Amino acid sequence: MIHLSPRFAGERAFYALAGGQFVSTIGSGMTRFGLGLWVLDRTGDVTAYTTLLFAAILPLGVASLLVGPLVDRWNRRWTMIIANAGASGPTLFVALLYYTDALTVWHLYIALVVNGIASAFILPALEASTPMLVKPDRLGNASGVTAMLQSVDAILSPILAVPLYLTFGLGVVFAVDFATFAISIVALVLSIVPQPARVLEEAGASIWSEFRFGFRYIVERRPFLYLIFFVTASMLLMPGFGYALATPLALSFSNETGAAVMMTSFGVGSLVSGALLAVWGGPKRRMDGILGAMALAGLGAVVVGLRENLPLTAAGVFIIGFGFVFAIGLNRVIWQAKAAPDVLGRVFSLRVMLGVCAMSLGVLTAGPLAEHVFGPLMAPGGSLADSVGSFIGVGAERGMALIYIISGMSLVGLAVASLMIRPIWRLEDALPDQEPQPVTEAGSEPQSQLKPPTD
Repeated sequence: MIHLSPRFAGERAFYALAGGQFVSTIGSGMTRFGLGLWVLDRTGDVTAYTTLLFAAILPLGVASLLVGPLVDRWNRRWTMIIANAGASGPTLFVALLYYTDALTVWHLYIALVVNGIASAFILPALEASTPMLVKPDRLGNASGVTAMLQSVDAILSPILAVPLYLTFGLGVVFAVDFATFAISIVALVLSIVPQPARVLEEAGASIWSEFRFGFRYIVERRPFLYLIFFVTASMLLMPGFGYALATPLALSFSNETGAAVMMTSFGVGSLVSGALLAVWGGPKRRMDGILGAMALAGLGAVVVGLRENLPLTAAGVFIIGFGFVFAIGLNRVIWQAKAAPDVLGRVFSLRVMLGVCAMSLGVLTAGPLAEHVFGPLMAPGGSLADSVGSFIGVGAERGMALIYIISGMSLVGLAVASLMIRPIWRLEDALPDQEPQPVTEAGSEPQSQLKPPTD
């Protein structure tokens, strides 16, 4: 019998974990993209498509309410192993239904809800472990590596999914997903993930008390509140509306290949941004980079809505990918550098919960807004057909383009307004850097500097 024992530690463990999740995410991304095409091919309904995205995203945010305290008290490596396995279960369920010709759209909603709940544990556990694997002065580079790997996923997933879907159907896409899941499990089994002090668990605090403690930790540090507000509002505008409408917008004037090109452009922009962050580490004052990058992403969204032209639209999506990923990467570094190591799971989960809920709201409302509000306004004879339509084109599908333009202009306005508010622009100055105390899984755990909450 082959016995696998952990053999990666420190930064080697970080790269093993990031690489394993990267491979697994490619498989999951291929499945999501293939399922989206399957729904659009089967129904032709944009609202059904955006509801599918909503079912995939919202559970991730809702589950995060409990994930943070659990990640901080559980063994993080085993948390990621079990969560990866749990996320693959619904995919197996959907695959069996597909192979037996029994798959319907509502099956996907249920499967994606379960998948989202399981997946909610993976990112907080990985991000909370990063400061204990990577030296403080290397956090910016590590964030860039993570962003770069995620960007390659965004590039490869559509490119690989489309030919497999068009040639063989969803069956082969599912098979690839299962294979990539196995690779991620091997990477987790072979890695040592340090554990922080568990003062809260040792003090007998309940999960609810730990959640309240994480919430209070943020509220008592107002700069964190400013940062959360800015990023959450941004998540509503661009990943929310933009992510929901990207594929339907591309299909309105192109085909499945055009949709893949559009999504791949986001990945390429993200890759360039992640590579820049990995090499450079970002500006010394990270908030400057966040505001500038978000403004750039907003300008990219405006470009996306200007014309029914695939190269121009792809260029706009490239700009969105570059700006947004750069901003989110710097945001991640601020939290890893400024928040105490033994509350990272809770504060990361609160961030995820708020961001995902904002994104879910955008995804849920994007389809109805496009079909019932902006579509009729831009249709021939619509109220905006002769005015706005003279610039971006006339047709119900141009309502989606108008949503992109409005969202982009709002994002630029949010970034400019934040730059003019000193407590937001200079929030890093009010937060001291943290010095993590890494320990091995078998080692003794340091005493936390945080006072445990009481019920």
